[in-house]
Formats: sequence, C-alpha cells, structure tokens
Amino acid sequence: MAVLKVALLGTFEARLGSGATITFPRRKSEALLAYLALHPGQAQARDKLAALLWGDVSDDRARHSLRQALVTLRRALPGSAPASLVEEGNTIRLDPG
Repeated sequence: MAVLKVALLGTFEARLGSGATITFPRRKSEALLAYLALHPGQAQARDKLAALLWGDVSDDRARHSLRQALVTLRRALPGSAPASLVEEGNTIRLDPG
C-alpha cells in the first residue's frame, strides 16, 4: 500500500511517501480526507459525514455529494492508495496502515 501523508496545519497538503503532491479538484474532497485523517482507523457514519460537509442541502443531495467526493478521492489517489479508504456498510474510515 502506498504511504500517504496529510498535513493539516496551515494549508492542506497531501503527499505520497515519495514526496509527490496529490491535488484534488474539489475542496470538499480535501475536507473529507482531512476529517478521516484526524480520526485514523475510526469508522465514521456516512450520514454524519454527509451532514458535516453538506449540512445546508437535503439528506439525499448530501449523500450523493458524499459519494461523489469518495469517487474523487479514489481517482486522485494513485496506485494502491485508494485501498486506504475503507467502506464497510454505512461507515467509512481511513486505514492508518
């Protein structure tokens, strides 16, 4: 599995172990990754994440936006790094390994 380093102090930054910077086309994807990185290995409920990041829209729209953000994260993470995102039932977590 590729090493992923996320810096949260100051400007958001995601890097691979090789030092290559990863950019995300959407700020909400960055926010989602940052939140998951703050709670490594802890499963987060999809509804909680949707409400946290898209609390100003309907529940259906928020869940759709969460799915889109997850797709964006998987596409932006190269190689085996997408395996770091673990989806189990109604929860999502970032594998600390």
